[in-house]
Amino acid sequence: MRNYTLLRFVRLNLYFFVMYCLLTAAWYGLNGRFAEEGSAQLLQEIAFNAALFSLLFSITMLVLYRRIEVRVPLQKYTSKQLQQRLEEIGFTKAQDQVYKPVPPKASAMAGKVFVQKTTNFWILEGPKKYLEKLAG
Repeated sequence: MRNYTLLRFVRLNLYFFVMYCLLTAAWYGLNGRFAEEGSAQLLQEIAFNAALFSLLFSITMLVLYRRIEVRVPLQKYTSKQLQQRLEEIGFTKAQDQVYKPVPPKASAMAGKVFVQKTTNFWILEGPKKYLEKLAG
């Protein structure tokens, strides 16, 4: 899928940013730090730290689950065999030609696998860690 890595990066980044902000603000509220110091300064500190954390964590997730494109000859797997092999490595069919990870076999952070059939090959795009098991 086109721009899937970029979309994943943006979604992960936003998710980690919001969660870090909420959890840190709740922790500061429970500890009474908002009463001690200026709220605006603390919110600015929380936002800055959240931005750094989310950027680093999102990049780490994208590095850990690098995406590749694998070409598998049609003679190697039939459609049902390919679906069975994808289920064995931890991906279940979400929609036509799209497979989503199913924990604990495949990490939820791994992202989706996209399958396309051409005249001679199955073209699979997904996390390198899992697709190498399939193509190997």
